[in-house]
Amino acid sequence: MALTSLYAGISGLNVNSDAISLIGNNIANSNTIGFKSGRIQFKDIVSSSLGGGTAGQIGRGVTTGGISTLFTQSSFETTTRGTDLAIDGDGFFIVADGGSNFYTRAGDFIFDKDGLLVNSSNLAVQGWKVDEDGQTSGDIGDINVSDVSSSSKATNEISLGANLDSSAETKLVLNDYNNRFVLNAGTTDIVVTLINGTYTGETLANELQAKIQEDAVFLADVSIPTDFIVTYSKVTGKFTFTNSSGTDITLNVSADAGSDSDMSMRELLGLQIKDRTDPVDGTVDNISIIDGTNFISDVLPRLSDKLFYVNTNNNTIIFNVGGTEYQANIAVQADPYTSLFASDGGTPATRVPAADSMAASLVAALNGATETSDGTTLLVDPAMFSVDYDDELGTFTIIADSATVTDDIRFKWEDERTSAEQLLGFSSEYDPNNTKTVTSFSITGSAGSVESVFAPNTVFDPTAATYSTAMNVYDTLGSPHTVTVYFKKQGSNQWEWHAVMNSSSLDNGIPNDDGSDRLMEVGSGGILQFNPNGSLKNESGHNDVYFNFAGGATLMQEIDVNFGDSTTEGGSGLDGTTQYADSSATFSQTQDGFPAGSLSGVNIGNDGLISGIFSNGEIKALARLALAMFNSPWGLEKKGDNVWAETIKSGNVSVGLPGTAGRGTIASNSLEQSNVDIATEFVKMIAAQRAFQANAKMITTSDELLNEVVNLKR
Repeated sequence: MALTSLYAGISGLNVNSDAISLIGNNIANSNTIGFKSGRIQFKDIVSSSLGGGTAGQIGRGVTTGGISTLFTQSSFETTTRGTDLAIDGDGFFIVADGGSNFYTRAGDFIFDKDGLLVNSSNLAVQGWKVDEDGQTSGDIGDINVSDVSSSSKATNEISLGANLDSSAETKLVLNDYNNRFVLNAGTTDIVVTLINGTYTGETLANELQAKIQEDAVFLADVSIPTDFIVTYSKVTGKFTFTNSSGTDITLNVSADAGSDSDMSMRELLGLQIKDRTDPVDGTVDNISIIDGTNFISDVLPRLSDKLFYVNTNNNTIIFNVGGTEYQANIAVQADPYTSLFASDGGTPATRVPAADSMAASLVAALNGATETSDGTTLLVDPAMFSVDYDDELGTFTIIADSATVTDDIRFKWEDERTSAEQLLGFSSEYDPNNTKTVTSFSITGSAGSVESVFAPNTVFDPTAATYSTAMNVYDTLGSPHTVTVYFKKQGSNQWEWHAVMNSSSLDNGIPNDDGSDRLMEVGSGGILQFNPNGSLKNESGHNDVYFNFAGGATLMQEIDVNFGDSTTEGGSGLDGTTQYADSSATFSQTQDGFPAGSLSGVNIGNDGLISGIFSNGEIKALARLALAMFNSPWGLEKKGDNVWAETIKSGNVSVGLPGTAGRGTIASNSLEQSNVDIATEFVKMIAAQRAFQANAKMITTSDELLNEVVNLKR
């Protein structure tokens, strides 16, 4: 009997010693991230029976039945490191040493020198690679950001939100290309040349009227009374010519540009050439103002002239007719070519370009190239080509109007010897939806034509601009380029807009004579019309602008310029550009391009998606964390370093996304604290200590009993 109690006491000492050890381990790990406390379980030992049955059983003591882990959720500690993670709910992070997977609740992760996401024991965190939309692919593996970068993105769209001051004055700039006015009061043309400079509508009208009255006497010896009056209306933005002179007066708008009788001011005054009266002889109607009547401008003034510079770097065209190759050279001159037409009546094939226009020079170059090969024989019709220019779209059309040539005509825009592509807006690389071919056309008994695919760059004069705003856009190499959008007020509720760049930023930019940057317009610009309430009513022109950036980037980069949804398009007209009687100002400007960037940080969402934050501002999905689940997590084996290993008792691992199939979600900038409750552990420690002391007393008592048995022999 005494021996049994002795062994029972010894077993009590052993198990309570184990309990003290477990309690000590729990308390020691009370600040260990992700630690889960253990709980000891005791089992009694039965060794004998005093007569059989249940009434006579005597226990032999106690043994440790097992130690189980308590996987209760603990509280989170907020941190300042984005890669500190905690699992809110069930599941384990998966970490690996290159061969075996381990499982942990401790999310104190960092990126090591090799770009791997690792824990404090240098085990690699496991997850999936993802596509741009964050969708996983393949098997789980190490999360590595060493080779992650943000490639550049070319700008596709510019959006502007601005107010244009409705009370601003319209500015009209006169220069050598638009300063002449021609009228006829009988048989003699009177050519009036105004002083170059910036005018308002009123000052230009006054100056023009005064100059007409002055020059009518000294230049033509013709008397025009003071009652031929030129006025300007701020309300309509148009000029009115009132004739009370006693004689009919004709405004010679159709005079040939470049001659002394060229009315180059006509577009600035909003005057248009009338339809042909006789398509055969090519004559056109000028503007006749009968005595006692008046004439109001056809349209609002065009404030920006299209001027083309030609040099030896951009004047060559190679083309082929019936197997014979020809080279056309556009004449190089110091002054720019204009886009004006002496006649804009009739069909494009019969429109007459002004003598100093780009179209006229192109006609001369193309037809001149095909005139002779040996000085005597005409190989093809020397007048086979004509050229039209669309002022609204800013594009050229080369027309073959000779029925005598039945061979295909092929323009070799792709040939490196052809240098005039960008000057004229042609390209061999453009064929949207296979609907437009720009390399050749056929003239088999009827006219054929080929059109520019983008508006070529022209010289821009910002003097008449009322307001401008600038922003950076990015080419296909990620290089930034500054684009300035200028606004010129044409008249009430109507403005011109122009996208402008420095010549050095353009692949075909032509600098000033001294090598300094020249402002060049990209595309043809457009018109913004506003409603009386200041909202955007309508847009016209080409908002899809083709940019040929310098520096080796892909040419013909299309960028859409968005001024908001107009009321004509079904929008409010108030979400972008507006026109109120307030100072012109830009409220918002966005563009969707960016340069190449390096990884500067990461963001980890509650779904485990790891997004890279790059130096260029881009945010891109990089990987997605994997979480493990077990049927019996209590069967996991502790391996130290805050990790567990899978065993037969735990069951097979189930790997999935955070927040799915009972798995918890991820909390970033957080760490799960130890779930050890120190107060509870102290109570357990007191109980274990008392039990240990009692079992020790049991041993001493049993020893005394044994000692009495020995003394019986004495």
